[in-house]
Amino acid sequence: MARSSAPHRASVLIIAGGRGTRFWPASRETNPKPLFSIDGKSSPLADTIARHVPLILRDRIFVLAAAAHQGPFRREIRGLIPARNLIVEPQGRGTAVAIAYGAAVIKRRLGDGVIASVAADHYIATAEQYRRTLADAIGLAAAENSIVAIGIPPTRPETGYGYQKIGAKVGAGFRIEKFVEKPPLVNARKMVRSGRYLWNASMFVASTQTLAREFATHSPALGIAAEKLARTPQTKLPDAYGKLRYDSFDRVIMEKSANVLSVRARFSWHDVGSWDGLWDAVGDADGNVIRGNAIALDSERVLGHSDSRLMVLFGVRDLIVVDTGDAILIAHRDRSPHVGRVTEELKRRGLKRYL
Repeated sequence: MARSSAPHRASVLIIAGGRGTRFWPASRETNPKPLFSIDGKSSPLADTIARHVPLILRDRIFVLAAAAHQGPFRREIRGLIPARNLIVEPQGRGTAVAIAYGAAVIKRRLGDGVIASVAADHYIATAEQYRRTLADAIGLAAAENSIVAIGIPPTRPETGYGYQKIGAKVGAGFRIEKFVEKPPLVNARKMVRSGRYLWNASMFVASTQTLAREFATHSPALGIAAEKLARTPQTKLPDAYGKLRYDSFDRVIMEKSANVLSVRARFSWHDVGSWDGLWDAVGDADGNVIRGNAIALDSERVLGHSDSRLMVLFGVRDLIVVDTGDAILIAHRDRSPHVGRVTEELKRRGLKRYL
């Protein structure tokens, strides 16, 4: 897709928050989740930037990250986008604050235009189809003066995701009738069978004017604060930023607004939130995920990851084994969503060097 096809002076705000504690020990405070490679080739952040470049000019791609991680993020974006396009927030305050502040900074830099807000750590294998979907969302957001969410056609009754109930067709998309957050399994099954629900991937597209209007309506204090913070020197930012309420963009804006639309994703999407998620994203024909200096023999549904020493998984099933040189994790696959408890225990024991 040619760069000239990028409509309405669109920009991209990549939200690179979260430490990814469920990916311990590969993801650490000094190596947060967006920098940990899902496919063993490049980081999710680098992949996210690359997905947009044929559609969006590099100088219109921005990354927002917390101050504690700005060093590794600056190194990661070098040569990919301008260094000045790293927006540093003093601390993570949730996606509502991140989008409000990031959009205000972009507007101050580039003027009014359409902004796509996306996560830095999702796994999307079909980049060209992603760009086609995003182009539809950008065009719809500009034409309808609405916030447009990208919805993922569900492949299973997932209880860990939010859902969008789609209604009447509007242009290239649909009106969102309501959001359903992490439904119980029985409800998720009914929703998927109905064909009227999409997974909510927390990808949003809107013009700066639309965002300003929505914040003024549903969270005026945050809207005013974001505009002020965008003009505040970095040295004076922490005090004011820390006073902002921690919340998500979904709760603050999307679930309250009557002006939200959705476009159906044409691409393959995985929200790889834990080690277990790698099986869906990059598992091989044998149901194994093997990365680095690791081998699986007569084993099924195993994940082996070794940064240095040879690892051999022999005659085992449903295991996660991760060796980063200074730490080893051995866990049953069904405990993957709870690996974050390990970091809590490390904190309790004062083992900060492993966090």
